[in-house]
Amino acid sequence: MKNSDRILNFLLPIISVAAVVVLWAAAARSVDSEYILPTVGETFTALLELFKSAEFYRAFLGTLKRSFIAFSISYILAFFVAFCSYESGKAKRFLSPLLVIIRALPTIAIVLLLIVWTNSRIAPVIVTMLVIFPTLYNNLYSALCGIDKELNEMCKVFGVKNYQRITKVVFPQIAPEFIAAAGAGLTLNLKLMVAAEVLAQTAYSMGYLLNTSKIYFEIPTMLALVLITVITGLIIEFLFGLWAKKAVKR
Repeated sequence: MKNSDRILNFLLPIISVAAVVVLWAAAARSVDSEYILPTVGETFTALLELFKSAEFYRAFLGTLKRSFIAFSISYILAFFVAFCSYESGKAKRFLSPLLVIIRALPTIAIVLLLIVWTNSRIAPVIVTMLVIFPTLYNNLYSALCGIDKELNEMCKVFGVKNYQRITKVVFPQIAPEFIAAAGAGLTLNLKLMVAAEVLAQTAYSMGYLLNTSKIYFEIPTMLALVLITVITGLIIEFLFGLWAKKAVKR
């Protein structure tokens, strides 16, 4: 890659973010109301105030914890189902209608039902698991289908031990896509978790802080909480992206 291309690849995301900030500043100035669209400065001040609050850290860590739990369970189940579908056409045909049903479930209605059946802490975990499960399944199934079958069969013909075949042949082929799917899935899971927490009014959560800010019309705090969620998601996806690139090089 040329130096000019590298510089351009580095500058373009910065320019994109700067353009969004400029548009935000212009829109806030034209509206001229903190209760409709706060300025960048007002939002940044609210952000600093959040960082000084112990309640924020408790809420943030609570949301992250629930997100990781929901994602881990959903990822393991999605991998198991994807592997079954990959190994057996009958299993795939059996599971396909169930995946369609899960994909079609109305999120808000499911959250409300789960609050009745469980509680405000468990409901967001279950609903995010259900929502991201079909996406994870599709990504993992595609990764499994991308395995070089001829190379896999060759290992079997030459009597390569299963653990060597999996660690040396199969895993290196699927690892980059599995890691990338994990990063994208975890980011999506975080966003869904916050939305579910708002509906469920989960205590000690980012969703609860957003709901409280809405009630008291603290719009700068609301925007600050949204920014924190977005930035956290971007960091997660970036880190998993780096991990996936390292897996490709190996």
